[in-house]
Amino acid sequence: MIVQRRRGPLRFSIEKSSQIWLGLPLLLLVAWTTKAFSPDLRSKAGLMARDLDVRLEIVSSGAALWKQLLLPLFTVACVLFIIRWRHLFRAYISVLFPILILGIFLLASVFWSDHPDDTARRAIRQIFLFTSVAGAVVIGRSRNRFVSYFQAASIILLAYESLFLFMPWISFDTYGKFTGLHSTKNELGGIAGAFFLIGVATYRYYAETLKEKRYALLAILGWGLLLVISGSKTPMGIVVLIGGCLLLSQHYVRMLSIGVIGLWLMIIVFIPLALLGFGEAPIDFYRSILPEEALTGRTGIWYHLLADMKKNWMFGTAYGAYWGVGDVPEALDIKWSYYQLLHTAHSGFVDLCLELGVIPTVFWLMIFWVFLVATKDSSDPISQSLIAYGMFHNCLETSFLHGLHFVWVMMVISIANILYSHASKPDLEAKFRSIRDNKKRFVDDGPLDNQRTV
Repeated sequence: MIVQRRRGPLRFSIEKSSQIWLGLPLLLLVAWTTKAFSPDLRSKAGLMARDLDVRLEIVSSGAALWKQLLLPLFTVACVLFIIRWRHLFRAYISVLFPILILGIFLLASVFWSDHPDDTARRAIRQIFLFTSVAGAVVIGRSRNRFVSYFQAASIILLAYESLFLFMPWISFDTYGKFTGLHSTKNELGGIAGAFFLIGVATYRYYAETLKEKRYALLAILGWGLLLVISGSKTPMGIVVLIGGCLLLSQHYVRMLSIGVIGLWLMIIVFIPLALLGFGEAPIDFYRSILPEEALTGRTGIWYHLLADMKKNWMFGTAYGAYWGVGDVPEALDIKWSYYQLLHTAHSGFVDLCLELGVIPTVFWLMIFWVFLVATKDSSDPISQSLIAYGMFHNCLETSFLHGLHFVWVMMVISIANILYSHASKPDLEAKFRSIRDNKKRFVDDGPLDNQRTV
């Protein structure tokens, strides 16, 4: 290919500049969901002494108008770019349609919601998230540079996050845990764990040159250090488990995701049905094996939430109609209790049952199991790792459908990436390593040299 160059002293390659511009949507999306544009600059010194009413107001407040407009504008920009090429638009529809069905169901829950305005607003935000992610993935994959874009985002955000080490009055909480540009250590821990796994997958499966391996190693060491000083135990345990499996074989990571789905189907379906068949109450059985103080108090939260879950167990309260709406939920209305400070159930699966109901939750898990099995030849180590990470993260934290939570956004990106591979099936026989044979490569303006396929 003849590479044209710009005129002038810089003489920058047009091909190289186009690669940068095509990776910009993914970089902006990831940076926004990590709150890079709106860091928490409040001092952590007096956080625990704040008035409860103020903290509840922070939990239930809506996003600023400019933040609400970013996703629609981002979607429009992506679609305007994609619509220029017919094959890109077909790929966009193929990626978007399966995940958009979930968004349509969330929007339909307005009809049985006690807070339809909140449900509609939050469901529409998820729909725009799906359309934005699908656009960023299709644009990034059109040049087969998706891994490079991910790695660039990781290094840039690592440098930005590390700057807050020099501002301890706003980046360390009252317990001496590093929070970075975020309000809590758990928020930073979820982000650091995801980028750590991206670095491990890149080093193990994608990096070919010494330079690429050094960048991947930098990401592993940097995000690993931030994860350790954050003191967030949940992502620490997850990355050790998934990272070990990833180093052995990427097939083990897929099995972990399927295993988590099977575990939760046992917890919310098969074990309760068996106990009810023997005339026993499931709640009594779970309390006998997990007391309320277990899992750092999470089981106590879950047992309290069962009182509200029983009222609408089939289809829930509707999406986004439980936390941060109206008054404090009845089951948690305990004066001056730490339950009043909650804004999640500290389990994505419990929150799914609360807001979508048991039946849609089981349906969602079964569909996701089918998705993982059906696309086993179309996935890649990074997407597998992030999906497994999200499944484990939601056992003890909440990110599923939780606004623009970073772990949830990365799961949606991974799902869209696998759907793209499954729809176009590029070079499946080469598995996950770089392919030097350009005969089967396909991009909008012809074959390109020295580019990798995900």
